[in-house]
Amino acid sequence: MKKADHLLVQKTLDGDVSREEFDAFQERLRKEPDLADLYEGYAHIHHALSEEFEGGFAELDSGGRGRFHKAGLVLVAAAVVVLTSLALWFRPWEKMAADDVAVLTFSVDAVWQIEGDSRPIGGATGVSKGSHLSLRQGRAGVSLEPSVTAVIEGPAELTFVSETEMALNRGRGFFHRGGSSLALKVTTPRMTALDSGTEFGMEVLPEGPDQIHVTQGSVSVTSTGTSAAANLTEGDALQVDAAGKLEVIPANGASFPRGLGRFQTVFNVPFDAKDWRIDFGSPSIGAQLLEGANFTAYCRLKQAQPADDATVLLATIDVAKTSAGEFHTDGWAGMSFFSGGKEMLFFGDSFGTRPTWSLDVKQRVPVILPESPVIGPREVTLRYDARSGAVSLHEGSVPLKAPFCEGKLPAGLRFDEIRLGASSGAALSVQSLQIRTGG
Repeated sequence: MKKADHLLVQKTLDGDVSREEFDAFQERLRKEPDLADLYEGYAHIHHALSEEFEGGFAELDSGGRGRFHKAGLVLVAAAVVVLTSLALWFRPWEKMAADDVAVLTFSVDAVWQIEGDSRPIGGATGVSKGSHLSLRQGRAGVSLEPSVTAVIEGPAELTFVSETEMALNRGRGFFHRGGSSLALKVTTPRMTALDSGTEFGMEVLPEGPDQIHVTQGSVSVTSTGTSAAANLTEGDALQVDAAGKLEVIPANGASFPRGLGRFQTVFNVPFDAKDWRIDFGSPSIGAQLLEGANFTAYCRLKQAQPADDATVLLATIDVAKTSAGEFHTDGWAGMSFFSGGKEMLFFGDSFGTRPTWSLDVKQRVPVILPESPVIGPREVTLRYDARSGAVSLHEGSVPLKAPFCEGKLPAGLRFDEIRLGASSGAALSVQSLQIRTGG
């Protein structure tokens, strides 16, 4: 199947398509058996694992921007009833190959690489013994069997040692084992944890001690360097330093991720001219296109983003060719994010002679250019992580490709206004703009 079909299925399951798109998708399902099989596989994985890692189904935006209206919601509700029934008997591990030890699924903002044997299982990935996951950003859900799961938060390095053992070499993870399954063993460079029907979080940073925080049950911990051991129960936490010393620390188990993180759309087409304040120029604003030359158009967000408990912001812009002028010039053309009236971030074609997409994080930091130029009107997604301040640019939409530009903003920023525009001699034509938040 084409990548576009995979993305279409994912968007449909997330409720992120219009009524017209949903009707066209249904018609294709009737006529294309391969697409129906792809949808079935994604549906099984999506609902079984969303129940496992997120505790429910993805939320539908009731705001009306590019989402289902009432009739569409009825169709989605009917589909959810059917797929819920399917999820009752389906288990992703039942479709694992004989040598697979785990099933992985990823958040929409994740960028990852797997070394070792792996294979697609619907919307997830089966991995074999000895495989290694490099999670550059985002989160990964891990299912060893029905009662043994983990959520890993990037950047992270994880090795699948066996059906009951994982090695967290870097990053953060929350591990759960229930029922009467075999004991789960998790190792880090400085400790080994053996659980007994429990939940616990582990953190392995490049610099600093390895930590473990127990939130339920009991865990036996052994230092790799000294063989010193301790038994931890609910509410206990300790760290192991480079010398192998065990030290009790305050528990903070609530800080570890329990799910993949749901993303909701907070801005989408159609464009509405009433929402935009024109500072200068005369851009054309239609439902599906905002374009012009030498202009700036501002739109205030209904709420500063990422809001509430969300930690990640994704902005996907689709820039088209236009007869109004050139996108790449010695000037600038693109999108900016503002906070409290101050421009904090720009991406698009920055000031300068190099014709390429780029990233400007302000703060008196030079414009960040990609190693290889990314040229021309196209679809690009920006990702900002409010916890770390990391910001990156990715070609296309979700699921994200590896970043071609990376920078750093102050952690904890919230953006309350956006701007589309182009300087004198430059032009910008935007045929789609979607902002999601989650994590």
